[in-house]
Amino acid sequence: MRKKLQLLCFVLGTQIAFGQGLMNPTIPPSGILYQVATKADTIGFSNQGDWDFSAVVTDNNATIEVLPVSSSSSAGNYPNATHVKYEDGNEFFLGFSNSEYSFHGEISVLTSSYASPLVLHPYPFSVGDIHSDFQFDVPFTVPGGPPFLERDDQAYSEALSTGDLTMPNGAIYTNATLVHTTRTWTDGQVGSSPCITTLDAYHWWVADYAIPVVQTSTMISSGQCPPNTVKVTKFVTGSVMGTSSLDVSGILIYPNPSTNSIHLKNGDRFVGAPYKLLDQLGKTVASGSVIKDSQKIDVSDLPGGVYTLILQDHTNQAVKVVIE
Repeated sequence: MRKKLQLLCFVLGTQIAFGQGLMNPTIPPSGILYQVATKADTIGFSNQGDWDFSAVVTDNNATIEVLPVSSSSSAGNYPNATHVKYEDGNEFFLGFSNSEYSFHGEISVLTSSYASPLVLHPYPFSVGDIHSDFQFDVPFTVPGGPPFLERDDQAYSEALSTGDLTMPNGAIYTNATLVHTTRTWTDGQVGSSPCITTLDAYHWWVADYAIPVVQTSTMISSGQCPPNTVKVTKFVTGSVMGTSSLDVSGILIYPNPSTNSIHLKNGDRFVGAPYKLLDQLGKTVASGSVIKDSQKIDVSDLPGGVYTLILQDHTNQAVKVVIE
């Protein structure tokens, strides 16, 4: 495995002018859940802030979770990752440290594990900074696919500007940093023509968020893959919700794991509060309102997996539950 890390530009004057730039986010020990609104297209914007997206109309809603890597049953294959991001039904293994933000592999339409991580950008990362990194000959597998598959993964990131950011729901973030990132994957069987995928993405980062508060991207496939273009934009919406154990103050949630039903034993705190159960794609699979004393949520028809139960009182409690 060859690795080359290039920091093309790290300007001290820029550091002074714009503060410390992007830093390692503070993620609760049990992880964090973000609600996002999505649009099946990219959006227009200037490379220089400020940005106003209040007129953008979104199409759908989803969730993105960033949890300790130990939450994944495949954690042993990613010993150097610190967290796993659950997004669009996939698992992406990430590393957050005081010095860098890194990618360690994924479980999606393919499965890969990087012996040396791909550094997406260092910390701190300020306006004017440029960073690139690449990994060659990373083995990966595809269910039912041929053997001896390898990937070359190249990343380039540039911090473009800072400014105030207005979201479609009217929320305003100050000091957002716009980062332009490109990734190029060259995938194929050793000795054969590869499939080439390019991801061109713009990310708006805010201090202490583990994901961009806005991301708009275009993914293009070519080469041996059928030509395909996917465009998407995602906005963080609502309150940021920490995930917790089942010892939620004022309510007992059991059993965990569950097979047929999830029971809620409630005092007075959550009476009347709406609840919803989300799958890993952010789709609501059960909903209702909490009653006093005890009730159950029927999950007998749901496939096994990790779900999120959100109790929508003023604090928006989010609890991970496992259905077997």
